[in-house]
Amino acid sequence: MKQYGKLTKPVINIIAFIFIITSFGCSSIKVNEADAEQRTEVGSIINEVHAAEETVVTEPEKAEDEESVEEIKEEGAQRVIALSKSNAELWLLAGGELIATSDDAMKIDGISEDTVSLGDMDHVSLEAIAALEPDLLIVFSTDPAQKALGEAAEGIGLRVLYTNIDDFDDYAAVMKDLTAETGRDDLYKKNVSDVSEEIDKVISGVPEDAEESTYLLLHVSATKSKVEKNDYFASEIFNNLGLTNIAADDSSFDDLSIEQIVTADPDYIFVVPRGDEKKAMAGFDELFTGQAAWESLSAVKNGKYYLLSKDLFGLKPNDKWAETYKAAFEILY
Repeated sequence: MKQYGKLTKPVINIIAFIFIITSFGCSSIKVNEADAEQRTEVGSIINEVHAAEETVVTEPEKAEDEESVEEIKEEGAQRVIALSKSNAELWLLAGGELIATSDDAMKIDGISEDTVSLGDMDHVSLEAIAALEPDLLIVFSTDPAQKALGEAAEGIGLRVLYTNIDDFDDYAAVMKDLTAETGRDDLYKKNVSDVSEEIDKVISGVPEDAEESTYLLLHVSATKSKVEKNDYFASEIFNNLGLTNIAADDSSFDDLSIEQIVTADPDYIFVVPRGDEKKAMAGFDELFTGQAAWESLSAVKNGKYYLLSKDLFGLKPNDKWAETYKAAFEILY
């Protein structure tokens, strides 16, 4: 029960006066000037009571709001949008949940039925993102369309995290940031520290007397074939397992031809399909493997031409880094 102080004698008189008026019901009573003054005093007291009530109610609510804000800060981002399958996987591996993602991520493990699809990862509208009121947007820094979208989102006050994973160290750094958001240090250990130990075991298994072999790593699609240099994550894996990338940072491989491959004559040739695998390999066969010169390559003659798994070597491995290292090790040794 709220208490508003003791009733003074004038107030008691006023209450008694009101009671008398009420008791007479419909009786007409003429009020003199003293009565009017007393009414004024009653009105003033009632206003003071209302003011006291408002003070009592609003102060606790304000305190609760401040407490909620502190809780949100401690918990990190709660309403997160990650564009691309890889970025969505990273956030889920960190123990988070997504309110929205791109089409390519809608079937990965851990996606909630409530997660909204925003369409193609490179054609998501800023309006659609803003309407969901996210407190964190995760996009690629190396994808022009996503980078532009991220900058536009920052322009309207949204918080954006940019990712670029070319090697395991990049992956570890991103996961450090994401698990800091979710507060899940245990998942950093599981998906980064423990995986790193597994990778070290695989690398330690490389024979000390292993030959210094060379390789060429190609990404192929129905219309184009691209040489991967040392800034690609799978190149790092083969380099760490004792091979040498003949492309490295050599711009002469920017316009790939069968003649260039024959001249370089790598010990290994690795091909990773993009998009529709059948169409990708059909296009590659037409441009390269269907040429007579292809059979003269050392990698082909020695059975060291490999079609690699798109899931392991085409997409960012995320928690499958150790698995990808093991697959590469088995091919080589």
